[in-house]
Amino acid sequence: KAPPAELAPNCSAGGVIGVLPGVVGMIQATEAIKLLIGIGEPLSGRLMRFDALAMKFSEIRFKRRADCPCCSELRHSETQAPAV
Repeated sequence: KAPPAELAPNCSAGGVIGVLPGVVGMIQATEAIKLLIGIGEPLSGRLMRFDALAMKFSEIRFKRRADCPCCSELRHSETQAPAV
């Protein structure tokens, strides 16, 4: 169950620390480069969280579900309906 709206404001109401979108963008760009040129260990199977106020990173590991329409092999099968 989601928390009440007043406990979880959106970015326009609660604000965003100015450099935070840049930090997240830099991390995303680094992950893309790692995948494109095949170096390092990508975050595949892991979700990285960043707490900017505490300056802490943490990871959550997860596994793909065989029946997931987004990340399973089903997504890449030829039986998939064509895009509209």
